[in-house]
Amino acid sequence: MMRFDWRPFLERWSVEWADSYDPERDGHRGGEECAAARWLGRQAADTAGIAAAETRLGVALPPSLRSFLAVTDGWHNAGTFVWRLAGCADLEWCGDPHGMREIWLDGTGDDADEDLVRMAGTWSRSLQLAVESDMVDVLLDPGDVDARGEWAVYTWAPWRASPPERHPSFRHFMEDMYRQFHAMASDRPGFSNDTTRVLDERVEGARLAALRGEYEAAREALCDAVAFGRPRASRLRDQIDALCGTATGAEAGGSLADPYIAHEAVPLSCRAQPPYGMHREESLTQQYAEADRPAVAETLRAIEEGTFRYRAEGVFGAAVQTARALARRAEPEAAWRALAASVHAWTPRSADHIAPVGLLADPYLGPVLTPERGRLLLSTPRGPGATGRAPQPLGAAPADGLGWLADESRHGFRIVLIADVELSEVPRLLGVDDTTAVQPALTVGEAWQAQPGGEPWEARTVVRFGAAGEGWVFAHCGRGTDATQERFHSPAVQASRGTRAVTVTYEPQGGTGGTDDTATFHLSYAEKGEPRFGVTSRGDSRKTTGVIPAALAPVALFRGRTVPEGLRGALDSIASYFGVTVSQEAVCHGRLDGVETRSWLREPAPGEGWAYWTRT
Repeated sequence: MMRFDWRPFLERWSVEWADSYDPERDGHRGGEECAAARWLGRQAADTAGIAAAETRLGVALPPSLRSFLAVTDGWHNAGTFVWRLAGCADLEWCGDPHGMREIWLDGTGDDADEDLVRMAGTWSRSLQLAVESDMVDVLLDPGDVDARGEWAVYTWAPWRASPPERHPSFRHFMEDMYRQFHAMASDRPGFSNDTTRVLDERVEGARLAALRGEYEAAREALCDAVAFGRPRASRLRDQIDALCGTATGAEAGGSLADPYIAHEAVPLSCRAQPPYGMHREESLTQQYAEADRPAVAETLRAIEEGTFRYRAEGVFGAAVQTARALARRAEPEAAWRALAASVHAWTPRSADHIAPVGLLADPYLGPVLTPERGRLLLSTPRGPGATGRAPQPLGAAPADGLGWLADESRHGFRIVLIADVELSEVPRLLGVDDTTAVQPALTVGEAWQAQPGGEPWEARTVVRFGAAGEGWVFAHCGRGTDATQERFHSPAVQASRGTRAVTVTYEPQGGTGGTDDTATFHLSYAEKGEPRFGVTSRGDSRKTTGVIPAALAPVALFRGRTVPEGLRGALDSIASYFGVTVSQEAVCHGRLDGVETRSWLREPAPGEGWAYWTRT
């Protein structure tokens, strides 16, 4: 095994620390002497001293610690929170003096898993390396040894409110503490040295590589620079991580005079959840200057209300508008293709802007940019000097149809299909009145949570709507209504005024207390405001009205199977017969405009009784 050369590493660390020395901050605990000597270590331990320590402790020390002690018998200022590390004479078994094992296992009883038990025992079996610290334990664990004989190091502080942090070996621990020193010193005036200059060159190289589409190599270089606290590295890496789906927001703060902050980072930050116990607007806006807070709050409200719109310039900006219109029509695949075809023409807003991450905050386009598509976007050369090229391979568009509704039918569904109308007509055809306000950019869950009140006998709902293939639009709700009720009133009748409309509903297990054998399926078709035919199936019961096309008769739809067993086939037959297709991605994962429908149950007729119950 090749030995690590400690001397040049420790000398570089010492010199950089001394050059950044501040008597007010670092003058305690030997700081002045270390700065004057430009050395954070001590005299080297000789072989006899190391052997004596091992004899006293009853163990052979791991290789990287032994070779370290042969260079310096201890260390000052290991990172920011450990002020002195033990030398040979100071090495002692921790012994768990504060009962940490019992604290970690308190309340678990016999349910504690193996990993928790092992971690809880770290204090009792480990060497304590921290002689002086800010309440930080540095534990060298003989119970966690690798194939090279290296012991893992665990660092823990009660103020972290997290489990101990693992470092694979003493060498790794020291390298991590060196990075911590750099990260904490990075904002000090004049903090510049050979290490920072090399890292900053790598950051700039990573920026250029990211724009060339080499985002994986760029991220690797940026991660190292982030660990050292280089100021540009986090912003660049955050953009890659956001589009890869491994980060939900961007680092908050900065000035809105920076166009990247104003148009990309702020919207992205508004997507993140606030810290526990904090009001969302307060937790976000307090990170900005007083003058910028109203604009940040306005962006946050627009995102929460579904009215935020991401904008860009030039060719890519036009593609964003086209893509948003397509996504709003429930055509996410087409929306993505519009973006992909023009991303090479995208231009950054500022020097450290490498990708249009603000798209993720757009209520319609954010869901379109899945992690897979985000990585394809990142792999496309873009920005000044980028040459146009064909979009990355995207694969064939999914053949959605309607059959997929069977996979999403645990709670049932309702869907209305309307022919030969503009999407903007859906609210008028299904809404309570012609002036019903559209509810923008709802997820399927938000639509269900927005279910309206009204009279106890009513069954109104909020449906989301979009395009359903050539010449059709749809309106969908993720919960079903039992169409066997006497007062069930298909919305296809009203929706078909001047055109044609189809209603399909599915209620699993026949409502409360039912079973699979009593699941309800309903299909109805209307033209120009008049019902033409209908099929309602529940268990072995089949109810039909009007003249039903042979392809849509119950025997053809279900072929002798129960409603749950034959649901997918029935939906495929309906999609094929009418030539409709609804995007599963858009309905299940996208955001679509919604509208409150009329009741799906007619008002009780004069003299007709009704009752309802509520659960408390």
